[in-house]
Amino acid sequence: MELRHLRYFLAVADALNFSRAAERLRVAQPALSRQIHDLEEELGFKLFERSTTKVYLTETGRFFQQQAGKLLMQLDIVVTGAQRIAKGTTGEFRIGTAWNSSTLLIAEAARELREQNPGLSIDFVEIPDYEHTQAVRDQKLDVGFVSRFRLTPRKDIDYCLICSCAVKAILPKTHPLANQTEVRLRDLKEDRWIAIEEEEIPGFKALLTQILRPAQFTPKFGRSARSFQGMLGFVGTGEGVALLPELHLPAEPEGLRFVNTDCPPYEMCAVWSKNRTDPHVSAYLEILRRKIGAEKTAPATFNRLPSRIVPPTRTVRSRQALAAC
Repeated sequence: MELRHLRYFLAVADALNFSRAAERLRVAQPALSRQIHDLEEELGFKLFERSTTKVYLTETGRFFQQQAGKLLMQLDIVVTGAQRIAKGTTGEFRIGTAWNSSTLLIAEAARELREQNPGLSIDFVEIPDYEHTQAVRDQKLDVGFVSRFRLTPRKDIDYCLICSCAVKAILPKTHPLANQTEVRLRDLKEDRWIAIEEEEIPGFKALLTQILRPAQFTPKFGRSARSFQGMLGFVGTGEGVALLPELHLPAEPEGLRFVNTDCPPYEMCAVWSKNRTDPHVSAYLEILRRKIGAEKTAPATFNRLPSRIVPPTRTVRSRQALAAC
């Protein structure tokens, strides 16, 4: 049995006339009659009763008509849906988010992608950034965002640099180095470091330890805050010092100093699978690149990095330039 047998049967069942059905199908009537006969032979029961003046469905034929109609309708839905996905007009698109990507233009870019593809369902999946790469590999995310410090090259993962900004030390104004233009991280090795509680930002301490490793010391952790605002509060009361990318810093409050460091720029990268050909990935990243580029006075820091990370072409040191990105 082939699909054409079902389509031929449904045409005859609808018209209850072989001549009209053959004309609608654009086939010769003898050929249509032969196809219906072959279908009945294969099924083992009669679909039609015929006379010299009339054709009508048997009871079995009426049941077969109902079910065959449903089957072909479902097939049409499957084919149409697959064609729309292939053209990039529908489907599901999952974007990973985390604390360190919250200030990127992720939602704004997703909104524009959705406007271009009205049938596309977009979901935001909030998981720690160190899980994004594996989630992309497991096809739980279409696009993730990972800090450069956590990114390790993989053969099945592609990535690009989205943005870069300075990393600043947060010091109380009474700190001996608070009035310096720039401090070396190793000069802060004896200080207590304020972190964010693990349940609030999983892996924050591990990331800070990794960032400070090139300065050849392991941080001595003091109190842990539940938010960035709480972190600033602890620093202001003399509990310790902290380190944050500039794009996560507010305007410098009274009693604190945001000081440049010798830390490499903080870089955020987008990651996606090399093994998938979803056109939404490239479209989304292009929108994101354009939106981030529009926030800057110079060309956007957005480089395709197929096998390694390279230094950014520009370090953004303006809070305003990245306030919404």
